[in-house]
Amino acid sequence: MSDERHHHHGEDGGECRQLVDRLSEYIDGELPVDLCARIEEHCKDCRPCEAFIESLRRTVRLIESDEAPRLPDEARAELLAAWRRVDDSHL
Repeated sequence: MSDERHHHHGEDGGECRQLVDRLSEYIDGELPVDLCARIEEHCKDCRPCEAFIESLRRTVRLIESDEAPRLPDEARAELLAAWRRVDDSHL
């Protein structure tokens, strides 16, 4: 069933890719209201994106808490770049 919902946005996953490109800004609350609304509307019909955003939010909360060690900026950038390469290959 989730595949049907995901394909609703196009076989190439273009809308999902656009979401991923702006995800960090969305999570950080740095996007304009209209773009936030567009992302939220997309996630209503796309379970993979909805689940991914929630997972990323939990990860950010953990990283920002006192319980988790801080990742150096350079390592964080490398990790994010690696994640994007993997994510692009799955979309």
